Amino acid sequence: MNEKKGIGSKITGLVTKDTTGENESVKVIIVIRLLLISVFVYFLINMGIIWNVLDSRGLVFCVIFAIGMIALFYLSYRLRVTMASWAFCLGILVFAWCNLEWFGWNIGVQHFLSIILLLVFFVGYERYLYKFLLAGLTMALRLFFYYRFYGGAPVYEIPQRLGNILQILNTVTIFWCLSVICYMFSKDSRELEGKLVRYNEKLRGEALTDNLTGLANRRRAFDYVEQLVTENSVEAFSLCMCDIDFFKKVNDTWGHDCGDVVLKKIADIFRNEMSRQSLPCRWGGEEFLLLFPGKNGDDAYEILMRIRDAIKKMVVMYEGHEVKVTMTFGLTEYSFGKSLDDNVQEADEKLYYGKNHGRDQIVF
Repeated sequence: MNEKKGIGSKITGLVTKDTTGENESVKVIIVIRLLLISVFVYFLINMGIIWNVLDSRGLVFCVIFAIGMIALFYLSYRLRVTMASWAFCLGILVFAWCNLEWFGWNIGVQHFLSIILLLVFFVGYERYLYKFLLAGLTMALRLFFYYRFYGGAPVYEIPQRLGNILQILNTVTIFWCLSVICYMFSKDSRELEGKLVRYNEKLRGEALTDNLTGLANRRRAFDYVEQLVTENSVEAFSLCMCDIDFFKKVNDTWGHDCGDVVLKKIADIFRNEMSRQSLPCRWGGEEFLLLFPGKNGDDAYEILMRIRDAIKKMVVMYEGHEVKVTMTFGLTEYSFGKSLDDNVQEADEKLYYGKNHGRDQIVF
């Protein structure tokens, strides 16, 4: 197991070893090396299939071509990226030309030009006019190959069955090479795009969330109500404005840090007592807006009773002292003929009525 792992690590090291030139794209040279290995493996398989068909001239060329690929792999550690890319493309062009000359159009080797086309656009930055000119040149070569070799008699006549095998082998190799190029060059962009999406979602979440309590903020409340009204302007919907009683006294007596702890504890109670469809929001300071979609006033009132009782029972331990608070609530059913501001104003008036008439109560 360790030996296999060691061999795998060595092969990986051969492929991923950096270039010697400064400001060189490591990714491009890795792609070139992967393509060279892929084409070399394909070449060996190809040679095993057609060995008996070739004469001495063809065999000599195959040996030269194999040596050339090995030499190019070695030179990938010495050449600049652009030179290595050009050398690889030239090798593919020579290989395609010779195969078309020897075995004819029907084995499909002309499609290796698509590998050159893809490399033209992925190697290097900017210079788009230059890339399109090279793409046009690649297309011209493809057309030249068509008029030069289509329907012509090949140098080596091969049986139909053997031609079909070469067609399949060429197709598999070409698609593999194209997949390698697309994967390697799109991997980072996909990861970057994913990071940007997650980052934007995080920013949007932070923009709609109160940093202290983790509850929705006022902006999120407006968005949520607008969504509810748009989706269903008939279903019952209640909202409540609530405020911590004598919260200034808590801050003045124990400090704002203690007040922050109280706000967080109350936010936890809201989350525990309200359903997922409901939305507790921090409106500002010690004031909160509670939204109850699908609940009429009586249903929302029962939920508020549980919240009110939980807050009364809540004890915040701060620096060895017990801190207790109560809340006053102003509840109203949402009027779809009014704006959110008007509905909030109505709930706010009930809240302040409760503030002025004893506090620690729900006014509905």
